[in-house]
Amino acid sequence: MAGLVREHPHETRSVAGSTVIAKESRLKGELAGTAGVRIEGQVEGNVTVDGPVEVAEGAKVQGEIKGRTVKVAGEVVGNVHALQLVELLASGSVKGDLFTPSLHVVEGAHLEGQVHMESRPQPPASQPPRAKS
Repeated sequence: MAGLVREHPHETRSVAGSTVIAKESRLKGELAGTAGVRIEGQVEGNVTVDGPVEVAEGAKVQGEIKGRTVKVAGEVVGNVHALQLVELLASGSVKGDLFTPSLHVVEGAHLEGQVHMESRPQPPASQPPRAKS
């Protein structure tokens, strides 16, 4: 994998369909996929997944994060985009803007940036059939 720095022989593992970046690991480069990801180590680069993203306590991400839901208990330096929900836990820190339709912030969390509350995607409204003229 291009841009991958291996500092530990077991740097990534799969847990119930999610990828885990282990605490002792550092990933340099883009991380993309369809499943979720739990980051316990360090990531330098953007993270884009279709599933949930979790930045564990003690973990650090330097780059943009995009996921279905994003839970931050560690440190993020970059913008965060969530389709459904961003959660900032008490130990969490974000230096960047948040883009999400729903936000949950626990007392003690740190945010340096703006919050953009985007509306949830709505299913297309069914239109009545047009009358023939």
